[in-house]
Amino acid sequence: MALRRGRTALIMVCLAAALAMLGYLRDPPWLLSTTSGLRAWETDADGTRVRWMGGHASLFVPASAHAVELPVRTTFDASGDWPITVTVTIDDRTSNRLVLSDGEWHSMLVQLPAAGRRNARRLDIRLDRTREDNHGAAIGELRIR
Repeated sequence: MALRRGRTALIMVCLAAALAMLGYLRDPPWLLSTTSGLRAWETDADGTRVRWMGGHASLFVPASAHAVELPVRTTFDASGDWPITVTVTIDDRTSNRLVLSDGEWHSMLVQLPAAGRRNARRLDIRLDRTREDNHGAAIGELRIR
């Protein structure tokens, strides 16, 4: 009988610990500093800080933000490269599309839906093609509004 109570207590403690860990991992505090698919920061010739991405990159922004300004550009050479289409999704819902047909900086203003129960929103940036060495687009520093 005592052995059964001990096992039951141990199972309950393990379940409570597992639930607490899952709750923590659902919205961890370090999530806002997590990115995927972005290279290290570089400085352009004009002094702009940029991160190159391949075909897909993900990052997180505060859920309390109303909008995010995303500076983006790509490269073009003299051979007449095809334009690159940039698609931004928020939590897997399409938000914005932009066609890059020159090497200039373009600003995408991404409106965020109303904040839910989480502290962070995931932004995915997808390109329809990349350039040499898997360079797709350069992303400048985000401006959170």
